[in-house]
Amino acid sequence: MTKIKSLGAIALISSIVMFTGCTEQEQTMVGGAVVGAAVGGLISSDKPTHSNRQYYYHNNRYYYGGRYNKGTYHHGSQRYTTGHYYNNGYRYHNGRRYKAVSGRYGHYTNQRSYNRRR
Repeated sequence: MTKIKSLGAIALISSIVMFTGCTEQEQTMVGGAVVGAAVGGLISSDKPTHSNRQYYYHNNRYYYGGRYNKGTYHHGSQRYTTGHYYNNGYRYHNGRRYKAVSGRYGHYTNQRSYNRRR
């Protein structure tokens, strides 16, 4: 499902809940859950959207906007240690630095090479 469709579904569900007979506390709780789901869906992606920016590849997902420190990638409240971190043409994995090779370990230099991956 595309991100626009996901956001539309989230908006629809939240508006249904907000305009029904829910208490203010229930509306606040649903609102927080909706915002959390929307932000989580927008921050990660299942295909690369990077262009010369750092990212983390883990479980066939791409994460942007976190930080990498001593072999651990911190993304919000989550910590990942088994994926691959990419920055400035290098791949970092298990505390080591490797030259990033297009088509391997989730790294693709352009959309065309990503589309030909299978």
